[in-house]
Amino acid sequence: MRGEFRGVTDHFSVLGIPRAPQVDAEVLKERFHRLGAAAHPDGGGADAAFATVNEAWQTLRTAAGCLRHFLELEHPDALAITAQTPPELGDLFMEIAGLQHAVRQFSARRAQLASPIGRALIEPERLRLVENVRSLSFQVAERTGAACAGVRAGANEPANLAHLLAHLVFLGKWEREVREMELALQFPGEHR
Repeated sequence: MRGEFRGVTDHFSVLGIPRAPQVDAEVLKERFHRLGAAAHPDGGGADAAFATVNEAWQTLRTAAGCLRHFLELEHPDALAITAQTPPELGDLFMEIAGLQHAVRQFSARRAQLASPIGRALIEPERLRLVENVRSLSFQVAERTGAACAGVRAGANEPANLAHLLAHLVFLGKWEREVREMELALQFPGEHR
């Protein structure tokens, strides 16, 4: 079957792009739009064909997804490395965990305050937490960029790629957690 490799759907093949640890985002987007339009049921395509193209897009559109799929196809044994937090991210992990705890405590105290004066009194603490969350957001983005740069630089040894994938997976999770902290620190009715 076209797009199958070792019993796993080869999403690179589905989209007609070379198998690589990282793909050009614009090429990927163009292929998805072209093939997706042709396969879409509203345009006469089959549901299964569209689902296959969409699954390929969803898999390859993020750096971590693309790298994971590449390793799954080319070096499946290397994926075992990605289950553990890389030691060099331990400091960031501890910082995020500590800030999450502080944000939860602050949010619980703020929820108990009914008066505008009470909320005004805790505003300096909220602003400090917001600044700490922004700093963490920057650190996560910076380390994500460094991991992507490592993939682009051609760290083609399976163990190196798996190590970079572990970075991308954990940093992606922490990026979502940092966003959740940002939302928790907004006042009700506050919009971005």
